[in-house]
Amino acid sequence: MMTIDQILNTPANTVVVEGKELSALEHLLVPPHLDLFIRHPQNAAHLKHLLLTEYPADHSVEFLFADGKADRCCMSDLDTNEPMLKEAAALHVPPLQPNQSFEYFQNVVAVLRSPDGCPWDRKQTHQSLRDDFLQEVYELLEGLDRLEMGMIEEELGDVLLHIVIQAQIAQENQTFNMGDVVRHISEKLIFRHEHVFGKAESLSPDEVITRWEQMKKLEREKEQKSQGLLDGISKAMPALSMAFAYQKRAARVGFDWDSIDGVRAKLDEEIREFEKADSSESQAEELGDMLFTLVNLARWLKIDPETALRNANLKFYDRVHYVESKAKLLGKDLFEMPMSEKDQYWDEYKNKSA
Repeated sequence: MMTIDQILNTPANTVVVEGKELSALEHLLVPPHLDLFIRHPQNAAHLKHLLLTEYPADHSVEFLFADGKADRCCMSDLDTNEPMLKEAAALHVPPLQPNQSFEYFQNVVAVLRSPDGCPWDRKQTHQSLRDDFLQEVYELLEGLDRLEMGMIEEELGDVLLHIVIQAQIAQENQTFNMGDVVRHISEKLIFRHEHVFGKAESLSPDEVITRWEQMKKLEREKEQKSQGLLDGISKAMPALSMAFAYQKRAARVGFDWDSIDGVRAKLDEEIREFEKADSSESQAEELGDMLFTLVNLARWLKIDPETALRNANLKFYDRVHYVESKAKLLGKDLFEMPMSEKDQYWDEYKNKSA
């Protein structure tokens, strides 16, 4: 235990950890805006991997030796300096700018919500932010669909803002805080991944899913929650995603076809029923059944139907936008352009992007 003098004389914003305590970690637990000293550092390759979860590869680290000497290298070269690491009494990792730490971001949000903060942020509630939150998630999905890394990075930040501000509102209402959020999800992940955090087992992805459902069932029993097979799947999800989730959940307990041939036969049956429908109401019902069966076909083919349709939407958007741009370039009115000419430019873009 440190004495009060040692505590009072320790430089501000400094953290000292023991090297052996880092050996079991896969992500550094120290915020990167603090001055970090690692006593008795070991395993240069693992230490490099660990530090790169928070620091850039060109970040400079300092080897400190018992005789008072010191030496430096870049983070990216840490593993090639194993002999020097073994001789060092400590490894000094200088801090990054505060704005690269999660805690800094939490403080930014807290300041915005404070009495002297932003009037708009201060008036927000859990419910008032709902639609904006959903919009940010859809913008993130668009970035993921297009695999635009810059857009993904930015939209992840926008989604994180909503997560942090929701936790901040709850903290102000004394219901829960961000610590409760991360504690709860950490405990849940550890409990449901016993094959990783408990007794090590080699499981296939399908076996992991089965184990996940079994552990969820144990959680509900432990908490004395009575829940049906499909309960817990949000009814606010897009319809395709909800159908996909329902079918996956039902399949795990045997509500499924013996083979994909049964799904294809069911789809043919639904198409025939749709064609026989003699009213708008029955057509709508049969179309729903047909779409539901298409989702089942996608599940059998291991295709996410929501993503497949989103990609089709993006493809349609890009092609229409190309035809529209072509018309503008030629000084033509898109509304008056013959369909044959629209098809020409449609196929032109299709061949270019193939």
